Amino acid sequence: MTQSEKKAIQSENLTDDNMGLSPNMLELGTLMYFTVLKGRQRFNFISPIEGYLNLLVLEDSANCNLQIQQNNYLLHSGENILIHMNKGDHFDLKSICSDNRILLILIPSDKFVAFHEKYRADQERFLHGLLTKADGRISLALQQIFELYEGDSFINQLKIQSHLLEVIIHQVESLYVENENKEIISNKNHFEKIQLVKKMIDEDLSKNHSISELAKAVGTNEQYLKKHFKQYYGKTVMNYITEMKMEHAKKLILIGNHRISDVARLTGYKHPTHFTTAFKKYFGIIPNSLRYTFLIAHEGVQAIPEILSSITLF
Repeated sequence: MTQSEKKAIQSENLTDDNMGLSPNMLELGTLMYFTVLKGRQRFNFISPIEGYLNLLVLEDSANCNLQIQQNNYLLHSGENILIHMNKGDHFDLKSICSDNRILLILIPSDKFVAFHEKYRADQERFLHGLLTKADGRISLALQQIFELYEGDSFINQLKIQSHLLEVIIHQVESLYVENENKEIISNKNHFEKIQLVKKMIDEDLSKNHSISELAKAVGTNEQYLKKHFKQYYGKTVMNYITEMKMEHAKKLILIGNHRISDVARLTGYKHPTHFTTAFKKYFGIIPNSLRYTFLIAHEGVQAIPEILSSITLF
């Protein structure tokens, strides 16, 4: 028996006799299989059920390759994927980095009823699975699962069950959104749109993007963009824009080849005074103070003439 089989989780199912206790009694839980993979290894199995394989790669892990039947996948650090598997499908994963940490969960299809119906109705659409990005909540639960997995107590197993359900529930919540027609749509395409928004911001920090313009450019709405950008990147769209602009400004100032007015223009500020105010709010010091501190630290008294000559310049 494999380690994953030993640690298979199965809830207490009510028998037919017990169902006579009350018509309001419901089945609690489901059958799930899971395993934790660490380091450099190759792992494979044949699926004992029709269901969904949920594979989660912890942050700070390297890329990992997996194959299900003839389909190949490449997962990066912090990515999660949910893939349909038929009973008897062969799964093969290659982990080539000693720092890799990966969680695999296998859940029966009848416990993902709403999504499973959507999958059966449009299998081509979901052929390559659904990809999401781990947020803080998932990352924390994964860390706790890995820590608890080291022990072998009954209490640890109960806690692992709780965290596994939390991970699945949180992913299921983020795998669906409703469009204007109240139709359930997959999240993978929207994740790619969120990535595109980030790319648009990073490519030209002299532009002042609005959320409405960014949402329109990638074909989504403001509410979805704000919600899921924060989910994937841990900060709001506007906070991310500000952070990128200020860090870019800091680099330009320390290079020493630009006046403050130039730096302001290169980071999208029409007026140097507005830039100075934003810079001070972000770093706690004005731009010139940063420049002077850097010069004195690296050039000492030799920098004083340059400081005096530029003290009135923007």
